Amino acid sequence: MDKVSQLPDDLLIKILSLVPTKNVIAMSILSKRWRSLWTLLPRLIFGEDDEDEEEHAEYNWADQINLSQVVYTTLLLHKAQVLECFHLNITTICSASEIELWVRVAVDRFVRDLKIRFCNGYGLITLPISLYRSETLETLELRSVKFLEVPSQFSFPSLKRLRLLFVKYADEESFVRLISNCPVLEDLVVETCHNDNVATFTVNVPSLESLSIRHTLPYFGTEGDVFVVHYHSLKQLTINLDYIGDIKFIGNNMPKLVEANLVSLSCHAKVLASFPNIKRLFLCLDGEALYPIGTVLFQLVRLELCLCESNWTNMLVSVLQHSPKLQVLKLALNHFLSEDRNVCWIQPSCVPECLLLHLNTFEWRDYGGSEEEKQVAVYILKNARRLVTATIYPDSAELASKHEMFEELEIESRFSTLISVSQITLESSKHLVVFKLQCKIRLDFAGSPVWFRSLKSLHLTGVMFSFCRFLSACPVLEDLFFVICFQELRMVYFLRNI
Repeated sequence: MDKVSQLPDDLLIKILSLVPTKNVIAMSILSKRWRSLWTLLPRLIFGEDDEDEEEHAEYNWADQINLSQVVYTTLLLHKAQVLECFHLNITTICSASEIELWVRVAVDRFVRDLKIRFCNGYGLITLPISLYRSETLETLELRSVKFLEVPSQFSFPSLKRLRLLFVKYADEESFVRLISNCPVLEDLVVETCHNDNVATFTVNVPSLESLSIRHTLPYFGTEGDVFVVHYHSLKQLTINLDYIGDIKFIGNNMPKLVEANLVSLSCHAKVLASFPNIKRLFLCLDGEALYPIGTVLFQLVRLELCLCESNWTNMLVSVLQHSPKLQVLKLALNHFLSEDRNVCWIQPSCVPECLLLHLNTFEWRDYGGSEEEKQVAVYILKNARRLVTATIYPDSAELASKHEMFEELEIESRFSTLISVSQITLESSKHLVVFKLQCKIRLDFAGSPVWFRSLKSLHLTGVMFSFCRFLSACPVLEDLFFVICFQELRMVYFLRNI
């Protein structure tokens, strides 16, 4: 007998629960002991259970051509009294009555996690009345479905997570009733679609902590949609609007909100004024977005900014100037470049307080090496005087190997905080001409050879380093000035390029 089959039933069931249901059933022929063991599984998943299942629709069609028969047979033989999850990822034609029957069986087994996803077009479903009386359901996801009716009176007493993706409702009241009858709902995701029969999405759930609103189908022109959100207990907010709509917040400023993701907003950038205690912020705003005048983000410690629009430098400067406690800054190109993108860097007249006193981590992905980007990078590296870690990733190996990233780099610190460096492996070191360090810092090149083939001017003040090894890496050095610091310093990564 193989060693796996010798494991106790409870452990085998946990292992099999991680495998798609169709594979578990197929595996049952490998051992007599497994033939009945799969019937005790607490998780039944039919179809590709991932976020990109619609991309595999053609593949799923062949797998699910007999989906109805497979589900019927599985439920008939299944013996587990409690179902932790029941997922239907449908690419075939299933009738509303079939789905109603399957869901009723899952509810009778005290299902906790229920997902119904249509991956080829829309499916009409009628959810059984018993579902609306479920006291065990904790997670519900509906994707590309059409509701016939939502009862006027019902309650999901245990539902904490609800995802409504491309759902078409019977009417506007159906949406309101669905979410308002979830007294302990904490996480809500709403992704709109064309002809969803809802003009105003009203979200008024006192227990809600995380809300995600998405509309990513701008070509249908549903620009009349309005989102009305009541603050209450929101801690996390994501707004992704790829069209001209409207969003309204009801209540005072969001005192509990600590994290926000704002994508493809223009006039709605004003919502930043409602985030007095925000700590983590991701921004990807279109070219028309302006930072709200008079808004100071006193608690912001982490900023991630997308660089796909021309005005990203203006937004960066505005947030830096109005975020006095910012500690982490990350720049990246997360979306396609705008066709009329024309970046212009205007250096601030005074250095933002966060750079002088608090910024300790700087990361730049997809660094393109343009003159404007180079000016921004040098400005941050030069003025961030408490910087501990700075990482710059070029957008291609060609940039790293054939083009310069920096010709001059100056880092200065007037504070007692120690900055440690274990590696400088920037390919830009091949093009670096002027390198100035004026801070309590340590340079250690162990395990990572560095070659400053173009370095002509080197100024080091208060720096610990391997003197001979460093100079041997600078074959054309002409100007050298250094004051060595002999203090013991701990080691961290400072600049790295891969």
